Amino acid sequence: MLTRTEGVVLKTQKYGEADLIATYLTSDRGIIRAFAKSPRKTKSRFGSSLEPLTHARISLWGKEQAALPKLTQSDIISSFHRIREDLQDFVGMSKLTEMLLCLIPEGIPNKRLFSFFINVLRAVTASEEKPKDALHIITQVRLLAVIGYAPRLKGCGRCGERSLDFYPDAGTTLCGKCAGAQAGEGKPFMRIHDNTIRFYAHSIEWPVHISNRLKPRPEVLTELSALIDRHITFLLSRKLLSSGFPTP
Repeated sequence: MLTRTEGVVLKTQKYGEADLIATYLTSDRGIIRAFAKSPRKTKSRFGSSLEPLTHARISLWGKEQAALPKLTQSDIISSFHRIREDLQDFVGMSKLTEMLLCLIPEGIPNKRLFSFFINVLRAVTASEEKPKDALHIITQVRLLAVIGYAPRLKGCGRCGERSLDFYPDAGTTLCGKCAGAQAGEGKPFMRIHDNTIRFYAHSIEWPVHISNRLKPRPEVLTELSALIDRHITFLLSRKLLSSGFPTP
């Protein structure tokens, strides 16, 4: 059976001497993998359409629930090549992509997530900010919010009282009373500042394409980045591989 959809290449892996397995985020099938025959040959019909982060119209051949359908056609809608040519942008999008792959199961349709990811690619491509630290952290926060894994920083997650102590194992800030009763004395936590909480709230609320209006201080970005890393490390029981990439 032949099916058509739109997809963004999240990653590829070599298979045999000339084949690839491509992982896509698609508009109507969620995250899927597809077998691409001989794309690594010089005269491949797929051309550059399997480069990471390329948005394309794709055709797939196989049964509806096939674990690995065959990719038969891939027509580029947008290559987003500027992201691959900028080290900071590529590192930032690699981290966002890894978060997506680690936190979202395959085969679950989510049109909102697909639209969000396309909008992020467009925003990163269009941004003239240098550096883009704030934009990349904002996209991480927004992704966590879209998929339901965003930490809670607005008040204690148990009682709502004001708190600046974030507990990764609870995914929220906790006041002293609730941390002692619920999380246990001596549990590791991270103390954050009001400015970080305010920037985090704006990151979730503001559309990505106008988020360049947010001008946080460097210490806010450093603190929020560390918080996100600790939050994800607890969710996955390991660090993201991309967290080891050098910061441009």
